[in-house]
Amino acid sequence: MHMTLPQDVEKAILKILAIHDLQWRTAKIHQKRLGQIRRQLRTLSDNFAESISSEEKYADAYLAYNVPRNFMEAMIIGREVAAFAPHVCNKENINILDIGCGEGAGMLGLYYSLRNSQDFAFTGIDTSALLLKECRKLTNLLFRESNIRITLRKQNVSDGLLPTKQKFDIIILAHSLAEMYPKSIPIRFIHRLFRNVTESGLTIIIEPALKQLSRRLTDLRNNVIADRKLSVQLPCLHNRECPLCNIRKQKEWCHQSIRWQPPDFMEIMNQGLNREIRTLKFSYLVISRKDFSVPHENQHLVISNLLKEKGKQKCFLCTPTGRMELVRLNKNRTECNKTFGRIRKGDMISVRHLVEKRGYWHVAHDTEIRIHHSKHS
Repeated sequence: MHMTLPQDVEKAILKILAIHDLQWRTAKIHQKRLGQIRRQLRTLSDNFAESISSEEKYADAYLAYNVPRNFMEAMIIGREVAAFAPHVCNKENINILDIGCGEGAGMLGLYYSLRNSQDFAFTGIDTSALLLKECRKLTNLLFRESNIRITLRKQNVSDGLLPTKQKFDIIILAHSLAEMYPKSIPIRFIHRLFRNVTESGLTIIIEPALKQLSRRLTDLRNNVIADRKLSVQLPCLHNRECPLCNIRKQKEWCHQSIRWQPPDFMEIMNQGLNREIRTLKFSYLVISRKDFSVPHENQHLVISNLLKEKGKQKCFLCTPTGRMELVRLNKNRTECNKTFGRIRKGDMISVRHLVEKRGYWHVAHDTEIRIHHSKHS
């Protein structure tokens, strides 16, 4: 089953867009409003391709299309953090800062993945008063519980120096770094952020899956590892150089591709636009002061989808020694290794009793494959 946008989030978005009763059977009633949003979406997409920021000018289109996707990305990563950093996520009180918060998709996605905690404090920072106003509308509709406190501030923190001594358990930057740093992400920026992170806290960075932006994030990861003052926790399961760095000529870059089920209103708006909206594509890093992860002995991250070729299937794994190809011949499919057929990009797997061949790993009849964690569930 694909992941879906929570219904209360969907209803809140539609209410702000003034099409609260939009469904397939009512789409014709809202034809004029849908036409306005579709035109905005086309312009927003064209501007993004030219690196022109127009989120504020076309806020309705961004709310309709980007906010649900950004929300889901933050929620997926929040679940990862909850699985691998319970010391942060099981606290009774969680303090979260969203830098470049826009309409609040980052903080909202984290909240819906960490809701087991009893008390939340959110701070959203953005340079746009209009987007902060939109964020207030959305959070007012969703955060009615007494255990949630929200502070929104119009500020520019592109230097990483926060105008507060307050400490946060999580700082999230969701699709906001590209505007701050169009070229490379300086490690000093990250170090400055950590002045406001609790001793056991972390920073989450999410970027679009575009090659240039994803590689910038990979470069930042490698710089953090080489600097040794901070630790990269996710998505990687090792602290060696990214294995894709050495094969850039093959047009490879690390990013996530997660299937989900968009809400009906997005499918309706997509009519005539014909975009691929059922796959979330993004890159991310989770950084902390210390390594809090559990040992991942004999576990590897799947960095490709399952690829079918004549007489075999294969996928690629990220390992401490480099990118490794895992291959199973169709004739070698057994009850023991049948899990191989369920592997998807982003899964964390372990493999026992494989056969090491020259340049790849071979799945034999008795090879055991276990999926320890999946972003798709």
